[in-house]
Amino acid sequence: MTSKATEQTTSSTGVAKLTNVAVALAAMKQVQAATSQMPRIAVLSGPPGYGKTQAAAYLAHPASANAVFIQLRPFETMKSMAQLLLTELDVRWKAHWPVGQMFDAICERFNLIDRPLVIDEFDHVAEKNVVEFVRSLHDKCSIPIFLIGEERLQQKLLARHERFHDRVLVWARAVLCDLQDAQELARHYTPQLTWQPGAMQALVERSGGVARRVTTELDRIKEECKRAGVEAVTAAMVGAPVKGARR
Repeated sequence: MTSKATEQTTSSTGVAKLTNVAVALAAMKQVQAATSQMPRIAVLSGPPGYGKTQAAAYLAHPASANAVFIQLRPFETMKSMAQLLLTELDVRWKAHWPVGQMFDAICERFNLIDRPLVIDEFDHVAEKNVVEFVRSLHDKCSIPIFLIGEERLQQKLLARHERFHDRVLVWARAVLCDLQDAQELARHYTPQLTWQPGAMQALVERSGGVARRVTTELDRIKEECKRAGVEAVTAAMVGAPVKGARR
């Protein structure tokens, strides 16, 4: 697996390069390197707020895996997901097309462009027949497919779709932010601030290591520092108003 330090030196994609980005990129590289006779699906799961969608955005960036990216909704059906894919692939489609025709058009375009597919929020459809559409897409096009969802995604897939298991090469888990991740987020979102000893660790502890909470806390600290006219963050400021700032 590529080290996080290495991943943080890659070309700018507008995404903070956290551990979970490195986890996602390593899994994507593994399915991309797989032969056509091997499974080429990777699954990344984890609790909400861990930065999985940011990892998906990284994979979709041209400077990274240049993947085709769609994000599913709770009410998604096989047909509506096919329509999302056709639109993202810039294929002109008609509302009256049956799902089979849409599927053939999607396969034709993927065979032409030779790009991987990333599907976020896949847990919304993990217990629906939409999964069979994705399995068929994998079998016919032999493209790398990266599925992202919340923590019970793997259990849902294996409980309802036995044949799907044989198509998955990598089951990856998102992890909590550590100190290095928090430092990367601070560089990304609050580059104007400096952090005194103990302040960054206090941020990790206050947020519980959840990337979304770290980002929210950074925004709050930035605004409080701005109102107080300071740029140095101390441990005492984390989780409390900056001295002199107004609520």
